[in-house]
Amino acid sequence: MNAIGIVKVRLLGPVALVHDRTPVLVRGQRQVRFIAALALRPGQVVSKETLMAESWDGAPPRTASGQLQTSAWRIRQALQQAGAPPRALASHGFGYRLLTAPSDVDVFQAREAVRNARKLFGRREYESAARELDVALEWWRGPALAGISSGRLRHRAEALDAERVAAVELRALIDVELGGFDSAVERLTELIEQEPLREDLYVGLIRAYYSMGRQADALHTFHRAGRLLREQIGVAPGERLRRAMQAVLRQDARALKEA
Repeated sequence: MNAIGIVKVRLLGPVALVHDRTPVLVRGQRQVRFIAALALRPGQVVSKETLMAESWDGAPPRTASGQLQTSAWRIRQALQQAGAPPRALASHGFGYRLLTAPSDVDVFQAREAVRNARKLFGRREYESAARELDVALEWWRGPALAGISSGRLRHRAEALDAERVAAVELRALIDVELGGFDSAVERLTELIEQEPLREDLYVGLIRAYYSMGRQADALHTFHRAGRLLREQIGVAPGERLRRAMQAVLRQDARALKEA
């Protein structure tokens, strides 16, 4: 029986393996890092050198190769206990391969849904785009690779979380197009709390407020953004943000939409 598709991997939150809807109980930081490094490259042979670098931030101990073998053995034991075939984790001469397809890993499922949503958004099929994005965002169960301490994998986690921010931002823009201004304001306000120096988020929030007839809140958003930018990184608001403010002052909805 082919092992592909038997094991699912969840990386958008705490790292988890699932077999036939049953969690595979993988314990220990080394084993979790091992799975994450493999699942980010589904179906590919990942060299021992790469696994060591990602597990020990480029400074593996002399016992690293043996520790990898131990981690592989423990993961296979966990797979077997959950009723999954141990061969789902395959050894090769110079590395290991997790026999799973991109469609078995939540990261790639979410990315595919976001790509579809962007295409639909570009065609102004906003309701369909919203449905695709809702599917994408449901894959996130919390911060990506939660609980992993490896610096290199943490960088990957930050990049994955940035993908979620971009998806939520697009979902807010779709809310604006569909007239869901309250929802757009809620989403954008939450994102700004996480990314207070992202000017494009303020532009989206200004558009949402203006569309609701809340011009004073739109202008307040511009001034708040300008203050934060000057205080924290010593720069003035960028061109997009300035164009958005001017459009609000002129009450030019078309120019604001294009800002």
